[in-house]
Amino acid sequence: MSSNAQSVTLNRQFEDLQQQYEAANMGMWAFIAQEIMFFGGLFAGYTVYRYKYLAAFTEGSNHLPIEWGALNTAVLIASSFTMAMAVRAAQKGQKSGLLRWLLATMALGTTFLGVKFIEYSHK
Repeated sequence: MSSNAQSVTLNRQFEDLQQQYEAANMGMWAFIAQEIMFFGGLFAGYTVYRYKYLAAFTEGSNHLPIEWGALNTAVLIASSFTMAMAVRAAQKGQKSGLLRWLLATMALGTTFLGVKFIEYSHK
């Protein structure tokens, strides 16, 4: 058996572990279905409006500096990494590592907001 296997405890609202597993499984599927409906509608709306108003989308894209967008993409990817590392440090009980990763995540979040301020301040 794996060294990081966790023992499963039965929560008091469930009759047995099978019922608890099925409730968690159903909850996860409901969450996934909700996400598909939300983002499916979002992307469908985007596709329809882009098709109907292609000239407006093309004109609008000419006003966006690609450098700031690329920087923000890199910042978001880096902040996802630092947050994942913070979770890992928390799971291992490393308080100093957790604090460092959280501070790095907050610094990257502040950087993201700073770039957004620069992008939108002249608009």
